[in-house]
Amino acid sequence: MKNIITWIACLICQFPLAAQEQRADTVPTVVAATKESQILLSHKQFADKQYLAFPALIQLPNDEVLITLKRGTAHGNDREAVCDIIRLSTATNRVTAHQTIGSIADRKFQITVPLQTPDGKLHFYTDLQHTGPDGRHYREGMLYTTSEDDGKTYKPWTTLNLVDGVEYAYPFDFVIDNNVIYMLAMSFGYRPGGRWSVAVLKSEDAAQSWTFVKNITEALGDIAINESAFLRTADGFAVVVRGYHDQPTQIAKFDKSFNLVSAKDLTGTGILEGLIGWPRIFSRDGKLYVLGRIRLPGTAFMQFGLLRVNAENLAIEQVALLDNETGTLPVKDGYYAGFYWTEKDGATWLNTVTYRSVANDEYPDIVRLAFRWEEVQ
Repeated sequence: MKNIITWIACLICQFPLAAQEQRADTVPTVVAATKESQILLSHKQFADKQYLAFPALIQLPNDEVLITLKRGTAHGNDREAVCDIIRLSTATNRVTAHQTIGSIADRKFQITVPLQTPDGKLHFYTDLQHTGPDGRHYREGMLYTTSEDDGKTYKPWTTLNLVDGVEYAYPFDFVIDNNVIYMLAMSFGYRPGGRWSVAVLKSEDAAQSWTFVKNITEALGDIAINESAFLRTADGFAVVVRGYHDQPTQIAKFDKSFNLVSAKDLTGTGILEGLIGWPRIFSRDGKLYVLGRIRLPGTAFMQFGLLRVNAENLAIEQVALLDNETGTLPVKDGYYAGFYWTEKDGATWLNTVTYRSVANDEYPDIVRLAFRWEEVQ
């Protein structure tokens, strides 16, 4: 913990407060007694582009979930990948439709995040990339498409306009507050605008145009962050941000104008090692929850977990281990996930959709893992 002088300086500058270290043995871990596991889409169904990854979803009011995913040949260094979408019935847990909605030669649709605007229209924003001559992957401008018939047909993909001269390329999450839509997205220093940042944008015209709200990277002290998620709270917003390399994953509270209130490390605390991959955040019963790829101290392989976080002091209260509970299963890639809720047999179920490849699996599959909420909350 930093000394009191540094702590006061950080408070004045509105930089995040250093995390108070918690020992792993002071925070309980739980494993659900009930778990449903289902392969929604297998890589074996395809003759090419068999690498299935990065599902994102939106729950529709008609007992359906739309799930976007990448279908390519590798996690990130492939030359081309398409965006597929599957339609899942929550009543039967069956995939009722599957189609490719995004495909461009020598480009890859890495992750595609859905949004339903207040007028009912569906929007899909994608992280478009290409592989350079040096073999590394590079971002392009964010593309989006829309659907006016619940995801059955789609308009041509369009490049998102620059916002105050800055190009945003990597979409993370959306929050709708009344008729205002907030987007959390990343810009890259080698793209137009020359800015490395995670920022909040907003739209007041049903996602027809966007304006800049806040540079979250700058607000957190110019730390190196990328994948992020956020939600509206009674007093403002809660944001969870994944760090690069040795920068811990953090959770932060902001007021309604996105001024920083407080922040705390979630990893590097003695509870979690490494980073939280593609963290998703939600609130329920007065608590905050963070879902994503985690790793407990002493485990050799990645795990899928749900953190319960105190909404006031941002301390981790519990870690629910959802998959690879012992950390001994050799998971090679996986656990970026979306979630939705269902009711069954008088119980509330947390349904997650993720991807996973284990041991000798050549490519990942898209899987549904579901849990009785009372067992993991």
